[in-house]
Amino acid sequence: MKIIYFFIVLFLCVNSAQSQDLSKHHWENRLILLLTDDLKNDNFTSQLLELETGLKDLEERKVLVYRVFQYKMKLGLDKDAEWTVATNLYKKFDTNGTPFEIYIIGLDGKIKLQDHTCISLDKIVDLIDSMPMRKNDIRSNN
Repeated sequence: MKIIYFFIVLFLCVNSAQSQDLSKHHWENRLILLLTDDLKNDNFTSQLLELETGLKDLEERKVLVYRVFQYKMKLGLDKDAEWTVATNLYKKFDTNGTPFEIYIIGLDGKIKLQDHTCISLDKIVDLIDSMPMRKNDIRSNN
């Protein structure tokens, strides 16, 4: 009986560790989620290239990028980053069933933009800079 209990507890722990909890970034980082069902999707690859051109801009705005592919994810834009298991992240955000989606999530944890096409870095930066907390950051740094 103890063995069965042990395996049940182990299964629950592993299962909960596999689901990615984005709330840990609440009030710390803005997030960009890139969801795709095909790593060679044109919008996905174009969006990655677009974001790579503005690493300094994203860092300045406290932005973290999650690449989400079905049941796994990568944090950041580093090509050598390892995929980690993320069982629920794709399922939670893939509400439209489109081959590619981008989400921009503010410091408050709310979705600020959702689209299924590649978004220019300028549009992303402008959107973030228009957010009240970002405006406060800019004012306090001047």
